[in-house]
Amino acid sequence: MKNKIYFTPGPSQLYFTVEEHIKEALKKNILSISHRSNIFKSLHKECIENIKILLELNEDYYIAFTSSANEVWERIIQNLISKSSIHFVNGSFSKKFFDFTKNYNLNSRLIESFNKPYDFNIKYNNEDLIALSLNETSTGISSTNEKISEARKKFNKSLIALDCVSGSPVIPFNVNDVDTFYFSVQKCFGLPSGLGVWIYNKKCLDFCYKKINKGEIVGSYHSLIKLHEMNQKNQTPETPNILAIFLLSNVINDMNNKGLNKIINEIEYKSKIINLTIENHPKIYHSINNEEIRSKTVIVGETVNNSELLIKELKKNNLIIGKGYGNNVNQIRIANFPTHSKESIEMLCDYISKIDF
Repeated sequence: MKNKIYFTPGPSQLYFTVEEHIKEALKKNILSISHRSNIFKSLHKECIENIKILLELNEDYYIAFTSSANEVWERIIQNLISKSSIHFVNGSFSKKFFDFTKNYNLNSRLIESFNKPYDFNIKYNNEDLIALSLNETSTGISSTNEKISEARKKFNKSLIALDCVSGSPVIPFNVNDVDTFYFSVQKCFGLPSGLGVWIYNKKCLDFCYKKINKGEIVGSYHSLIKLHEMNQKNQTPETPNILAIFLLSNVINDMNNKGLNKIINEIEYKSKIINLTIENHPKIYHSINNEEIRSKTVIVGETVNNSELLIKELKKNNLIIGKGYGNNVNQIRIANFPTHSKESIEMLCDYISKIDF
């Protein structure tokens, strides 16, 4: 039977080298090694170094592994917010991050922005943290590098956190404009789910230490300080997802060898094909009309009829696209990640163009 191709926004199609890396992990017995062994320390160090090369991180930034990006939300709330935060919300995931703050009785504000770029012309009280999204997976809304730089200038007394879950490493931004950013591996990195990557700078550590000195709780086993202390020894607090770290290191090495600029150019090309397909189809139109904020990695289309009709027709040809987030029955989401070849995107778009539903 012909293999399915997954254009779902996460989990998605595995990166094309993952199968060989899994075989290598089994051959080297990676899945059985101790997380306190020198072998693991070497693996951890290599993965961190590969990430730093790919994202061009300077010495002020550090990297910790978590179970998911959702976990990072809670770690940020516990460690990097003392009293207040502002959350710029443009979809369900950025809204969930804000919702988490209410469980901690924080004085957090929500600023919604769905049809236009972020508007930073708001009342600013030097809040502890500003939360932004590089790419909102639920709605297909992106933020530009210029907007993130604008936030840095406007909110210069606050820590800035950037959700990069479906954006890194292919939606560029100036890393120095943010203090912490994070992603999970099952989207743009084309890996099985179960690993989050949390990047933070020295300002985050300083803020966390201030919280501790004031007697505020910053978590327990997974406080930022504990994660950082273990990270400095190329270890993790508990037994981590060793296979995921091994695979991430190898896939990032593959990306580094290919060249990130080439990968980004491919993303641009493929997104144009998908956009044209939506624009030329009589029963699909763009959910995000403003091209300035339209995602290049998760492209969302509105359907005149129930989107399940289109999804089922594509599935007959082993092409799997995403549904609208939540209960949206008149929407499709198409992932355009590095693992999706130009040929597979072109084939998908050819099929979509021919389906009348």
